[in-house]
Amino acid sequence: MSCELRTILFNNQTARAQIVRLNHSWQQIIKNHNYPKAIENMLGELVAVSVVLSASLKFKGSLILQIKGDGPVSLMTAECTHELNVRATAVFDKTKHIQENSSFQELVNEKGRGRFVIILDPQNRLPGQHPYQGIIELSGQSIAQAIENYMQQSEQLKTRLWLQSDHESTGALLLQQMPNEGGKLDSATTVETHETQAQWNHLTLLCNTLKPKELLENSPETIARHLFWQEPNQTLSIRPAHFFCTCSREKVAKVLKGLGKEEIEDALKTQKSLSINCDYCNTTYAFDSIDCAALFSD
Repeated sequence: MSCELRTILFNNQTARAQIVRLNHSWQQIIKNHNYPKAIENMLGELVAVSVVLSASLKFKGSLILQIKGDGPVSLMTAECTHELNVRATAVFDKTKHIQENSSFQELVNEKGRGRFVIILDPQNRLPGQHPYQGIIELSGQSIAQAIENYMQQSEQLKTRLWLQSDHESTGALLLQQMPNEGGKLDSATTVETHETQAQWNHLTLLCNTLKPKELLENSPETIARHLFWQEPNQTLSIRPAHFFCTCSREKVAKVLKGLGKEEIEDALKTQKSLSINCDYCNTTYAFDSIDCAALFSD
């Protein structure tokens, strides 16, 4: 089973396409969780989007997508690094029955106060430097529409997304207008503007012919060939994606130490050990009294 991201640049350089399909890495993300189907599918779409957007990172670090919901789902996070190492998690109200056909708005924007957050986190930040964070309201009827709205507002670039996810696979096709030098599309002449718009409309029509199951069943190479076989284009890159969780016992120890010796000792009075669970990979790290004492020893 392959997890692959393919980047295509059309020869007139006005647009590019990113195509990803994840199966093995997606199953690793969800194997230790029991998400309701509607939530699992939505998380899969967010994971696929994080991979296609991370392909454009110009620094070493991570891109993090978060949906902060006001419905049954309070938080959904997908993180992908510049090396396409991806992980994800969802937090939801387990006391509520989640219908299989629950809509995007019902799950995360029930009262209209949901937010979509994108975080760019460089690996080697300078002292005092914080990750970039952009926040917008959750608009639209799907993750695809929420991302499209964000990209239009923040980047002023036309962006279209086609997403599909199930228990076995998740996939995404991103079509994005390319900026010319200076970050803006060249509109120096009416002819160039019309040509750019015509090309964009044509590529969008081609992508609209993609059937949902094709994103789940076909490789990015096959999808690119079926959609764009008549369009002059070049494949810029073919990259593997992997599941990878950055949690570790050392990081958990640092968190516990940050709580302070007194608070840790108070907690150990009522329990034999302290257990910290990673929301991403579901790994549990246990620290008994001896382990905790070692945290504060020289």
